[in-house]
Amino acid sequence: MDRGGRRRGGPLLSLARESIARLEAAVGTRSRECIAAPALAQHLDHLHREGLAAFEAQGIPTRRLERWKGTSLAALESMNFVRVGGDAAEPEAVLAEDADLIFVDGRLRPPGSVRADLPEGVRILSLQEAASEAPELTSSFLGRLSEAKTDGLAALHDALFEDLALVHLAPGTRAGRPLRIRSISTAAPEDQPSASFPRLLVVAEAGAEASLLFESRSVGEAPGYTGLVTEVFLDRGARVQVVEVQREGQKRIHVTQTFAKLARDAHFDSHLMSLNNGLSRSELTVRLEEAGASTRMQGFFLGRGQAHLDHFTTVDHEAPHTTSDEEYRGVLTDDSRGVFRGRVIIRPGAQKTDARQSNPNLLLSERAAIDTKPQLEIYTDDVKASHGSTIGQLDSDALFFLRARGIGEPEAKLLLTRAFASEIVEGIEEPNIREEVGVAVHKTLALVLAEEGGATP
Repeated sequence: MDRGGRRRGGPLLSLARESIARLEAAVGTRSRECIAAPALAQHLDHLHREGLAAFEAQGIPTRRLERWKGTSLAALESMNFVRVGGDAAEPEAVLAEDADLIFVDGRLRPPGSVRADLPEGVRILSLQEAASEAPELTSSFLGRLSEAKTDGLAALHDALFEDLALVHLAPGTRAGRPLRIRSISTAAPEDQPSASFPRLLVVAEAGAEASLLFESRSVGEAPGYTGLVTEVFLDRGARVQVVEVQREGQKRIHVTQTFAKLARDAHFDSHLMSLNNGLSRSELTVRLEEAGASTRMQGFFLGRGQAHLDHFTTVDHEAPHTTSDEEYRGVLTDDSRGVFRGRVIIRPGAQKTDARQSNPNLLLSERAAIDTKPQLEIYTDDVKASHGSTIGQLDSDALFFLRARGIGEPEAKLLLTRAFASEIVEGIEEPNIREEVGVAVHKTLALVLAEEGGATP
């Protein structure tokens, strides 16, 4: 790809790729120019160059690919990006934010003092801080799980990400409180499309424990694209819970790609709350590499308007005596669309595996739709495995019961829908995060159902 925005051998195929070609040189320079650690700077340069080459070869995924049959990215192809990353100005809403680290358009703002209360052995670092305090650790793990060679969007992220939030837990440490990271997308001049690429790296050493809340939202509609890549490495006996809440505007395309690798007796708890109002795709890949490793994967997605919410999960049982428990719940109304593809792989030799997968969905509108396909691939015997999906409406008997007691129909629908969502919210172990996420989910449900039927939020 040359600097004029042309692809070697012919023209680029979309406005998005042409505009990315114009912007990528400056982005790559910005992200590496202040890295003092030579080995880390070299590693970043390698990721950027290899990512750019892989994206050039693959491009933006299309429905011709099996894993993308449920979702079209034509809207992304047509975006003419005027900015990757942010500018110097920060809106007042951002300045008031309080978290351990805050991405603004893919770049971390200067950290405040909120991290001062973290116990020894628990670190949350920006890329610049990681280059000073943990360059070898960062080089050893960054980019080791993402699939840039086979996934065009992962390659695009490697090519264009500018900053990093590193969460490092030393052996045997406990965070003591929830760790909080936010990602905020803002509008480019004249509401032209912008792109941001926040990145998260979690390294938990043996016996460490922590709960992490990652929130993505936009200031206004903020047209454009947000690509989040998260890599999670859990050593023996480590336990990490990651809760992700997505709340970006209707004109923002959001793609999350999370990769986790678990050693013996490690446990990874993933909770995803997809409250976006546009096009989003959430991918989760968990590798259970050693005996005793386990994961719980829970998600809730709420579709309204013309939202399109796609969830693609893979759990790979590579060793015996591993466990996975997965449940994604969807509520869809108006003209929204949901997609769920859940793949469970039980490898040869992975005896005594226990795997469960479920995808119940509520359709509150005749125009809403869900495309669901849970999958089991079993290559050994002596395992327990189940999977299934349901598509239905609110229980008419329960609705009648509530109305018979003087509760109006809109309020009764809200109560039943909240109960359906609460099954996922209540699975969050950290009480402070559970309460905060529950409020966000219930407020969004109330607003959606109020718009539909007049319920009081």
